[in-house]
Amino acid sequence: MIILFDGTSDSRKLALDLSNAGYDIIATATTEDGVLKLEKEKIKSMMGKLDYKSIMAICREYPIEALIDATHPYANSLHETCIRVGADTGIPLIRYERESTAIQDERIYYVDSYEAAERKALDGKNIFVTTGIKHIELFRDIIQSRNTIIRIIPDPENIKLLLNMGIKKDHIIAMEGTFDEKINRAIMEYYNIDTLITKDSGFNSDPKIKAALSFGINVIIISRKHFPWNRVAHNEAEMKKILNEIRIK
Repeated sequence: MIILFDGTSDSRKLALDLSNAGYDIIATATTEDGVLKLEKEKIKSMMGKLDYKSIMAICREYPIEALIDATHPYANSLHETCIRVGADTGIPLIRYERESTAIQDERIYYVDSYEAAERKALDGKNIFVTTGIKHIELFRDIIQSRNTIIRIIPDPENIKLLLNMGIKKDHIIAMEGTFDEKINRAIMEYYNIDTLITKDSGFNSDPKIKAALSFGINVIIISRKHFPWNRVAHNEAEMKKILNEIRIK
C-alpha cells in the first residue's frame, strides 16, 4: 500500500494513474472538498489533520510500503513532516512535484520570502497578488499603500478575511481553475497592473508570467524552499520508475 499526500490537480492525476496501473493507493486530504475530488475519481481517501502524530498512526495502522509527498511546492511544514516520518520509519519517501518555471527575463525578480516580495513590490503602483490566501497578512503594507488586486479561490472564509483586512470588493478576484495566458492578460490589462507577485508553481505559473512580461510588467517570484529529497519524480513515468527500483508494485 502507498499513501499519497494530495493537494493539487496533478497529484490527483498521479493518484488515479497509479491506481489504474494496479498500485494500492490511499490518498489523504485535509478538507471535505479535497476528499470529494478524490472520491469523484474513485480514489480511496481519508481526511484529517496531517501532522507527525497522525501520519505515524496511519503508518502503524496500514501496511504502508511507500510515502509520496505530492502536495503543493510551498507546503513546507508538511514536507518537513514527511521527511521526518520517512527517516523514523524507514519507509521510502518519494517527492512528486512540478518542475520549476524555466522562464528567464530581466523583469523577473526572485526573492526568498513574502517580506522581501512586499519590499520589492513597493516600487510599483498597481500590484497583482496571486500567492493565495496563506500569509496574505504579510502584504499589509502594499494593501494599505498601493492599488493591490488579489486573486484567490472562491471560498467565503477567504473572501471574508480579505474584506476584514480592508480590501475593497472590486479588488478581490475569486476564481478557481487553470488560467491561461489570455485570461491573465485580460485581468492585467483591466486593472492596469505594473507588478505581479507570484510563486514558482511550475507550469501553473508560466501563463501569468508570460502574460505579465508581454505587457512589460515586473514579476516578483517567491522561490521554493529547498529540501533534501532523496527521490524526486516530475511525472508519472518517473514515479513508476522509482517505485520499480524500490521493488514496489
